[in-house]
Amino acid sequence: MLNIMSAKIAITGATGNIGGAVGLALSSAGAELKLVVRDVIRAPKLAGASAIASSGYADSEANRLALDGVELLFMVSAAEAPDRLAQHLAFVDAATAAGVKHIVYTSFIGASADATFTLARDHWATEEHIKSAGLS
Repeated sequence: MLNIMSAKIAITGATGNIGGAVGLALSSAGAELKLVVRDVIRAPKLAGASAIASSGYADSEANRLALDGVELLFMVSAAEAPDRLAQHLAFVDAATAAGVKHIVYTSFIGASADATFTLARDHWATEEHIKSAGLS
């Protein structure tokens, strides 16, 4: 079982509300963090945290390098965009290539392949991709 306080943890979306709150809570508890952000200048200054630049979820090579050595990834879903699902899949693939073992992903309740809401279908497909990659 993974000990969250000794695990190498990466957080996406650390400049936003959800990722920022998770980063603050884990930093306050003494966790060592990598904050994967698009702009390191905007990254919160948290104890035990280092900011790693990424141009976005679709940049597989930059993300693989940013996630190297990470065991646990907190992945905030990307903003609504035509290529949102492709971004998610590329990011999960980069995490897998980097050796990440666990992903906590911000999804929707009721996400499914046949959901009426497009974003719920994207979330379902992302969840399925995480599972098929062997991540928990």
